[in-house]
Amino acid sequence: MLIFSIQGFAQIEKSEYLLKSTTSSSGSTSELILDGNNVIVQQSIGQSSPIGVALTSKAEVLQGFIQPSILSKILSPNVPQILKASFFPNPFVNNLYLELDEIPSSNVIITAFDITGTVVYSESLPSNNRIKLEPIQLKTGYYFFKVECDGMQRIEKILKTH
Repeated sequence: MLIFSIQGFAQIEKSEYLLKSTTSSSGSTSELILDGNNVIVQQSIGQSSPIGVALTSKAEVLQGFIQPSILSKILSPNVPQILKASFFPNPFVNNLYLELDEIPSSNVIITAFDITGTVVYSESLPSNNRIKLEPIQLKTGYYFFKVECDGMQRIEKILKTH
């Protein structure tokens, strides 16, 4: 029986080059101060390959594989990502719904990007808090759907199935 052990170390630092998002099926990013250091913590679900561990008196951080960010291509600069909205169902087959917490005062702009950041669907719709989308031209796969209205934006990763 062979047993392999690989140990790596994570570096705690703040860098302008650290990614602030993931392209896994789910995930999030948080920035916090840990033992006097600014730390960006990313978690992704659906990716494996932990490669290191950082231990402090307050936290244990496993370092793993985070895919390159394409959100820099997708996000509108200087538009806060605070829009309260959700797309459902996820995954979807033909119809996808967008539900906003409030009725916006402006048109709702919905754009879908493929995993390379290329626009594959775009629509501007009248203000409503529940919108039905029928992006039937999309092939099976993952897409980033962005909704913009009232000077806010939100992006969600959505799976189209057949």
